[in-house]
This record gives sequence, C-alpha cells and structure tokens, in this order.
Amino acid sequence: MGATRVRIAGGAALALIAILFLVVNLIAQVGLTGQRVDLTQNRLYTLSDGTRAVLAKLDEPITLRLFYSATLANQFPAFKAFSGRVTDLLDAFKRAGHGNIRIQIIDPAPYTDTEDEAAAAGIQGNETPSGESFYFGVVGTGPIGGREVMPVITPDREPFLEYDLAKMIVSLTAEKKPVLAVISTLPLDVGFGGAMAALRGQSHPFAAYSQLAELYDVRMMASDFVEVGAHVDMLLIVHPPKLNPQQLYAIDQFVLNGGRAVVMVDPNAEVASQMAGQGAPPPQMTSDLEPLLGAWGIKVDTTKVIGDRRLATKVTIPGSRRPVDYVVWLRVPKAQMNHDDVVTADLDQVLVATPGAISAVEGATTTLEPLISTTEDAMAFDPIMLRVTGDPQDLLRGFEPTGKPFTLAARVTGPVKTAFPDGAPKVTEEQSPNPTKEGETPAFGAKERAALKESATPINVVVFADVDIIDDRLWIEEMGQGAQRQVVPRADNGNLIVNAVENLAGSSDLIAIRSRGAASRPFEVIDGLKRDAEQKFLARSQELQAKLQATEARIQELRSARPGGAGGAIVSAETEKALAEARAEVVATRRELRDVQRNLEVDIDNLESRLRFVNIAAMAIVVAIVAFFISLVRLRRRRARRGVV
Repeated sequence: MGATRVRIAGGAALALIAILFLVVNLIAQVGLTGQRVDLTQNRLYTLSDGTRAVLAKLDEPITLRLFYSATLANQFPAFKAFSGRVTDLLDAFKRAGHGNIRIQIIDPAPYTDTEDEAAAAGIQGNETPSGESFYFGVVGTGPIGGREVMPVITPDREPFLEYDLAKMIVSLTAEKKPVLAVISTLPLDVGFGGAMAALRGQSHPFAAYSQLAELYDVRMMASDFVEVGAHVDMLLIVHPPKLNPQQLYAIDQFVLNGGRAVVMVDPNAEVASQMAGQGAPPPQMTSDLEPLLGAWGIKVDTTKVIGDRRLATKVTIPGSRRPVDYVVWLRVPKAQMNHDDVVTADLDQVLVATPGAISAVEGATTTLEPLISTTEDAMAFDPIMLRVTGDPQDLLRGFEPTGKPFTLAARVTGPVKTAFPDGAPKVTEEQSPNPTKEGETPAFGAKERAALKESATPINVVVFADVDIIDDRLWIEEMGQGAQRQVVPRADNGNLIVNAVENLAGSSDLIAIRSRGAASRPFEVIDGLKRDAEQKFLARSQELQAKLQATEARIQELRSARPGGAGGAIVSAETEKALAEARAEVVATRRELRDVQRNLEVDIDNLESRLRFVNIAAMAIVVAIVAFFISLVRLRRRRARRGVV
C-alpha cells in the first residue's frame, strides 16, 4: 500500500508540474522577456558588488575564451552539469561588462586544430577512458597583450570561480607588478648562507620567497627603515626585529591608509636558530608586533606554545624504537582550515612548528576570522620547557587538553584607530627620514604626510602565529644540486603564503568578492533522515540478529540433546515442540528484519517525493504568480499609454 501511494502521489505531482510548466512558459513569454530572478539561497547567479566594481572600471575590452570539450562531456557527468553553471557565470560577466567583456566558447574536439590551440594556450588536458584529452579551462587576453590562464576548472573550485575570473581580469589590466615590501630578521632573499654563498649557488632564497618573487616586485626593507614608501602596495612582515616607535608608526599609518599586510610572528621561531654562529649573539627566538596588533583588535600570546595530540607529528628520539608524537609540531589537515576563505580553501595540509595562538581582545572593533585552527585536543606550553628539555615524551606525559581549539592563523578585518593617538613619535636626527622632494608622494611615516587617527577604510590583515611555516626544512625536499636542484613540496605551506599575499595584493573590490557556495547541493533533510533511520535500523537490526543467533544456537542445542546426538532418530515430543517454536521464531525474526529495511526505504521515498514536489511545484507556483502580476502591470501600462481605462 505504501509503495502504491508513493506512485500515485508521484504521478499526480508530475502531472501538476507539467501543467505549471506550460503555464509558466506562456506567462513568461508575455511578461518576463529579458527578466532574471535569482532565488537561490546563496545568490549563486548574482555577481558580487566587488565583481561589478571591477567590471565597471574596464575601459578596454577583455576576451575570455572557455575551452570546453563538449563532445567528450558524456564521459564526465559531473563536468557536464558544472559546465552550464560556468557558462552562466561567464554570461553574467559579459552582461555586467557593458561591452568590455567578450566571451568565446571553443570545443577542442579530438584531433582538431582547436585541440592544438587549447594545448598551446596552456589548458591542461585530462585523459578520458577512451584515450582522448578532455579540456576545461579559461584563457584571458587583455588590451595590452597580457595573457592569463586558468589551466583547469574543477567542480570543487566552484565557490571561488567568480573570484578567480575577476582576479584574471584585474591581472590583465594591471600595468606593472605590485610592490611587496618585506620586513624580516630572516635572510629570506639569499638563505642562511648569506649573499656571497648565494652568488656561488651554495645558498638559496627561501622557497616561498622565490614563489613570491615570480609574481611581485619584492623588496627587502633595510633594518633601519623609518618610513614605508608610497609606492609600496603591501607588506610582508616575517619574524620582525624589535622595531622602534618610528618604524611601528610607519607601518601603522600604511595600514590605516588602506595598505595590506601579512604578519608572521612566533613565540618560539625554530627557524631563527639557524642564524646562530660562532661569536654571534644568541638568535632572536620570539617576535611580536605590539602595539599594532592590539590596535587591530587581536593578541598573539608570545608566552605560550600550542600543542595538539591529534595533529602531532611522529618523530624518532634516541633510545626509542618506535616513533613518538611530538605535540608541538603539527600536521594541520584540510579539516582544520577555513573552507570558505580563498586563502585556505584549496589547501590539503600545512605543517607548523611550535606555534602561538591568536585571540581577539576585549572591545575589538575588528572581526577575527580563523583560517587555521587546532582541534579541541590541544593545550598551551611554556616555550622555556621546550628549550630546557625538548623531550616529546615529557610533553605527552603532562598533556592536559583545554577542550577548545586555538587559532593559529586568522584574517582580521574592520575599522581601527591608530596605535599612536598622540601623533608621530619623536625621532632623532639619525632616525629622521629624508624630506619628500617636490612632486613626490610623501611616504608613510614622513613628516610631510598628515597623521591618520583611524582607518580610511576597513583594514584587511592576515596574521600567522607561526614563523616556521616559511622554513624550507619543514615543508620541502631538495633534490639535486646546482643547476639540477629541484624543490619538491610535501605540504602546502608555500601555497598558503602565496595565497595570503595574492589575495591582499588585489584591489579592495577583488578582496570583497564573496565565496559563492556550490550550486549542486544535497537534500540535507533527506540525508539527515537517512542517517537517523539507518541508525535506528542498525540498532534494531543488531537486536534481531542477536536474537536470530541465539535462536539458532538453541536449535543446535536441542538437536545435540537428542538421544544419540545430533543425528539421533528418537525425538521427544517436548524437544520437537521446542524445535518447531525455535524455527518459527527464526522465520518471524527474518521477516521482521525485512520489514524494518522495507519501511526504511518507504519512509525515505515518501519524504523525497514530498520535498521534490515542494522544491519544483511550489517554486513554479511562485514564479507563475510573479509572472502574472508583472504581465498585469505591463498590460495596464500599455492601456494607459493608449488612453484605455
């Protein structure tokens, strides 16, 4: 009966949907020509204000060529469905571009010139089961000959596709590389061997620095800097020295004026220990950026190192045959990273060592959005304990988890006030910056620039409570030497740093573009019901299985109790009756097991039918009502123009 009712309800729903489909189409042809309404929960088909602002600034045409192997799409059902959403988004870009966005869709069919064109353009071909190459990527060309390539588009990147396309357009219109100024005590540009060793090929820049140097005009700032030049687009501050007030003021004014910054500080920077040398002063193991961090509404506790048993890296120690968990060296998986932020969304694993924790200060006007967090099986240690013993087993023995996660990296956004409410700090003649020449824009921190008391726009800063994240020893393997040297990453540390800089180096419009969410969404209610029902089914099934096993065991005992053993021919009436009852119980138990499974399927089918009716038919009714009223308004306007009442 249940299955029959489902079929009848399904047939009625289909008939009603067919009628509504015809009605909606008839009304839409009259009243909704050219109209678009986005009723999706996350506004998936509506461009962000940031994207519209990027497109509004175009004064010359940009061409976006989508290479999509439509002829092979049947072999990739997920890509076939996804391609429609990609073309819809490209159409939205074209409409918002007001003639400055040109879209070309090319099918690189196997063994054709268009396939050669796709490969030559840098689109990545993926081999199909039939042996051909499947292409799905975008090539953008700008007005001044620039070219940007998105080698492959995948469904799991869908939430950030709008951002990726807008970033491509911004890159195509950029006239020069952004300037990235670096403040650090670490020799990021030459490695620990020094400049002379780097010239001989015996020392190399940090791998993350090399990646950044390919994308930006990277400039290491002198240790005695007193201002941040107006030409600087963003700052990368990695394990800074003890900065003097004038230097802190220059950074403060840069950020207040809309400058972006990536900050990396650490309560116990193990990478700094490589700077220790014979006769050299002890290396600086701790770094912070106070009072600036406090003014930005956050605090990095430099007196505590964070450990996590669940994320611990296994290490081998002398005297132990088995690897031991070192709880302050963490392998952070995808699950502990922010899936909704473009900086961390595509990362799989990041390695950190002896990190600190970031927290919001009371009364902060900014928002702290965690990018990387520990699990709840974490606790804070005194860094001195690591320097005195450093025994992983000691850390494990004294481990007492707090039951709450710690934030290791975060994005900080919002309005802030200066860390120097009394104005620029007084400086000596030696610290005094060079006066600004006529016609030049004053640098941040220069006397000629008026002091800002609060941020001109909401600040956007990414802060890491770990410096070792940039240490090559932690996340790469080197193979070969000299010209044959290759760097093989074993974690996403480099991509994380590049993503953070790349995101903040973009325009305010680009940073404002939101994650869109995925268009393909599961029936969460159905999935929840399935889980609940399956749990109930599993519990009841286990009860029945136990009952069945007990009954079958009883049957075996009864058979064994026969005179002459299990094969005996003489059976008492009581034994025969008990056997018959046990067999009947087995049959009844098996029938109940089947009924439980069948009822589970019927419940789920009924709910799916109801939800599909609501999702399809009810939405069609809403659209029909909207279309009816729009057509009615238009009809009245036409009559009014003709003088008909």
